Amino acid sequence: MKNKTLIAIVAFVMAFSCASCGKKDDDSSSKKPAAESAADTTETTDEETVETTAEETTETTDQETSETVENALGTTADINDFIETKEIDPPLWKVTDPESGNSMYLLGTIHVMPTDASDYPADLMDIYNSCDSIAVEYDVTALQSDLNAQMEYVKGMAYSDGTTVKDHISEETYNKAKDYFTKIGAYTELLDQYTAGYWINQLSTVMLLRLENLELSGTDVYFITKANEDNKEVINIEDISMQTEALTAYNDEYADYTINDLLDEIDDIDGFAADYGELFDKWAKGDGEIASESEEDIAKIPEDLLDDHDAYSKALLDDRNKYMADKASEYLKSGKNCLFMVGAAHYSGENGVDNLLEKMGYTVEKIG
Repeated sequence: MKNKTLIAIVAFVMAFSCASCGKKDDDSSSKKPAAESAADTTETTDEETVETTAEETTETTDQETSETVENALGTTADINDFIETKEIDPPLWKVTDPESGNSMYLLGTIHVMPTDASDYPADLMDIYNSCDSIAVEYDVTALQSDLNAQMEYVKGMAYSDGTTVKDHISEETYNKAKDYFTKIGAYTELLDQYTAGYWINQLSTVMLLRLENLELSGTDVYFITKANEDNKEVINIEDISMQTEALTAYNDEYADYTINDLLDEIDDIDGFAADYGELFDKWAKGDGEIASESEEDIAKIPEDLLDDHDAYSKALLDDRNKYMADKASEYLKSGKNCLFMVGAAHYSGENGVDNLLEKMGYTVEKIG
């Protein structure tokens, strides 16, 4: 299901942060194979397995996926063939507290970007330069050098009750996914310890890796890197657990369905590229209503899974939107001079961050 990957592109950043450290470049440094890591830990407890493989997993399971997959997949699509908008002008809002007069800017981000996208517009850069700090969903660049944070990420993505993914999805779906990962050289036994949501994340990453001229980093990483260079504070709006909970918010039945749907459409790379191109064009033109799913997407979901889908969407978007709006309100009330940026999907619909802030009594003005 292509829209599952597109939701991730506009909704949260953690999904692809560990795939290749924001790049598709090959890493020639020596790394221990994930399969060897799994063998080393077969005699340990589940918790010990997660702890001892945390660093290796973020630098092998995901890294090896990104490197091996590129060589194994074959058919790719050049994203430039599917994008019309070259000059980017992302969605931007100004929020003002009528009581204090404090104001703050909200930016809708996208988490993967074409390599030859234009520079950010001057008005946005002027806003950034006027701020003392930026607030992002999560500073993924810091995660890459923080072993404790990596361990927490891996724990959040692995089963902690002694089960494996085989206990949570059907045998048919498991074998179908395992066969695909094996075909592209990305399967190891260690993968079985990770949640169905993690398997979905890996399949989504595979789709992105098949798009040429696309960087697995976007607005967040650009401004985080710039803020570090400019000695500006980088504020985490969420913690790792909130990101991993969003990644693993599927119940077993809905995860099973989603894995099957992704695998059924995984070779329609032109269709996926076209969908991404449409989404990117809307974002680049400053569209403030980038819905995570269309009515057509939802209509395809089996009726008996609609409640499961709604629960997943609530965890991925609505619950987090409320938290994000509360954090933005907190920053406003304290007079924090920051540029607040979260995935563009978090501003869509009645429960978007901008609308929630307006309901709280703030003045919200769309300016870009």
